[in-house]
Amino acid sequence: MATTRTLKIEPQDERPRRATTSIQIYSDLRHRIVTGALRPLQCLSETEFATSMGVSRTPIREAFSKLEEEGLVEIRPRFGTFVSPILPAAVLSSQFVREALECAAIAEAATRCTPSQRWGLEDILDEQHHAVEDEAFFLADDALHRALMTMAGQDTAWRVVHNAKAVIDRVRYLSVQRLTKRQSILCEHQQIVAHVIARDPLAAVTAMRDHLRGVFVSIELSMRAHPEFFAWDEDGPRPNRHRPRQDREALKAKLENNSG
Repeated sequence: MATTRTLKIEPQDERPRRATTSIQIYSDLRHRIVTGALRPLQCLSETEFATSMGVSRTPIREAFSKLEEEGLVEIRPRFGTFVSPILPAAVLSSQFVREALECAAIAEAATRCTPSQRWGLEDILDEQHHAVEDEAFFLADDALHRALMTMAGQDTAWRVVHNAKAVIDRVRYLSVQRLTKRQSILCEHQQIVAHVIARDPLAAVTAMRDHLRGVFVSIELSMRAHPEFFAWDEDGPRPNRHRPRQDREALKAKLENNSG
């Protein structure tokens, strides 16, 4: 049974307000799936959420539909709606989209960076550096990437990235629970920002690409540490604590075939 919490939304009959309600519900559920508050294969009841949030089932159904588009839930007619497990192949596809758009944007950002924008980036880095909770660190991470896209004049592209990286965000959130990963992310962010401030597009793109491809290692470690979050294709690598080297080589080969 799904764990619910009260979301302060007033029932509305007007279509624009209903759409806003649906977006609020979608954002709330997306966040809970990404952070693991809603677990893989957990059943999500339209009726339960509608009752707890004080809305009709229509905006709940609309939110579920958008979550399904992002690969976060699976809607099975006559059976129900379930939180999807993380599929490594979906992570690779999402990574392809994210890398293409963010690397293109970072090159533009590096030619546009103003002193005030520099201070904004440094403020975000400082916030991330002092973040204690996993969620605060994660949100600062997103804030930096969004700021760089905005600096490049690519707000629309950021929305595409945001939707495409939903499945990646689940891996990222599992990863930032490791202190060594958080330290690595912060160091990589500092390098990216330094290249942008120095107005060096080539170096900025290289740093961004290396940073984003860190998900290849993150998914390997997360699959082993949190196997309950993942599902595999029949020919996909499965984590096995007795065969770590074989798992690592199998996953590496699969990632290289998909990203090469």
